[in-house]
Amino acid sequence: GMLTQEKIRLGSTPPSCHNKCNECNPCTAVQVPTLPGLGRPVQMAHPLADQPSYTMYSNYKPLGWKCRCGNHLYNP
Repeated sequence: GMLTQEKIRLGSTPPSCHNKCNECNPCTAVQVPTLPGLGRPVQMAHPLADQPSYTMYSNYKPLGWKCRCGNHLYNP
């Protein structure tokens, strides 16, 4: 039932941000890009550029979790 659905869900779940924002409130989990600069156009000189899977996912932008309070981000 519900446990099976939890295990097959794609992606990750938000972390607990309890006590992670240096006493700032509200401290909430947000997704942020993990590697800046991804999503650039594919350069044909790249050794994998002619692979269909490489060009199909060249704009993939991985996300990670941070805890945010106001304009500040904290590690969960």
